[in-house]
Amino acid sequence: MTDFQKLSTYAAAFIHPENDVLARMEEEARQVYIPIMEKSSIAFLQQLIRWRNVKRILELGTAIGYSAIKMRIAAGPNAKIVTIERDREMIDEAVKNIQKLRFEDSIQIVSGDAMDELEPVAELAPYDLILIDAAKAQYERLFLKYTRYIEPGGMIVVDNVFFHGLVCNLDGIKKRQLHGLVRKVDHFNHFLSERDEFDTVFLTVGDGLAVSTKKPLP
Repeated sequence: MTDFQKLSTYAAAFIHPENDVLARMEEEARQVYIPIMEKSSIAFLQQLIRWRNVKRILELGTAIGYSAIKMRIAAGPNAKIVTIERDREMIDEAVKNIQKLRFEDSIQIVSGDAMDELEPVAELAPYDLILIDAAKAQYERLFLKYTRYIEPGGMIVVDNVFFHGLVCNLDGIKKRQLHGLVRKVDHFNHFLSERDEFDTVFLTVGDGLAVSTKKPLP
């Protein structure tokens, strides 16, 4: 059987950071386990942004600003990226990284919980693309909440939908808390596949990506 983790690692070896700031961010994330998107996942997302000429992006889960910066590079100087983060330390680090690249005119960090009503997020809607890379246990609620900010033809991309392959081995998970979290991710994947208003494809890229495109109105 093909080991997709090995293939993902192989593919990631061909992906190089665009600048020294990103290289340092990747190394920092590796050393202290800061949750950033896997290289092959963000590289695919960058290509998707280029293919669809995406300019207005909403991200749920900023962390240190890695994926926001990568999306800004792909979308170009005319892009507008709004990214939500509730961790003050993460926000401070993300601001520093964004300023190093002088991307502050393109990337706006909104401090708060993505489940709350955040006025700056609503003001810039609708978005061409929404990236959900936040608390996995809230994926379904987040998806339902933010569909209103996407017009027909827009996309919602969700990261980590395979949860290190554990969604295929629910019965083998012994830890109760982990089992519950993986079960929620598995339930979310089934939920996505049944959404009549979206066309969804699941990709074995990185830790799994779900790309859902909102269908035209009937």
